[in-house]
Amino acid sequence: MVEIRRWLPPKIPFLNLVLVENEIYLTEEGQEDPNGLARAIVDITGIHDWTPEEAESQGVAWTPNYVCWELSNVRRIEPPIPCVARRKIYKIDIDARLPIGR
Repeated sequence: MVEIRRWLPPKIPFLNLVLVENEIYLTEEGQEDPNGLARAIVDITGIHDWTPEEAESQGVAWTPNYVCWELSNVRRIEPPIPCVARRKIYKIDIDARLPIGR
């Protein structure tokens, strides 16, 4: 499983990253979406350049200068947890005792 991004995580591996879904496409620093949903906790175990072949296999248009975050240990958050979505990596409060699916 991969996540397509224009920027790199701060280190590899990067463990226990919460993926937050947003309704608003966030393009500027400081921009937020108050209706975000924490959907999964993942580990980023590698990165590689996103290729036209990968985009084609995913059924989307390829854009240069993007990278694939290689995800593993994906743990779905059920039900999703409402939280503010922000750009890049930031801290959120999630109760570690919540049931996490796989």
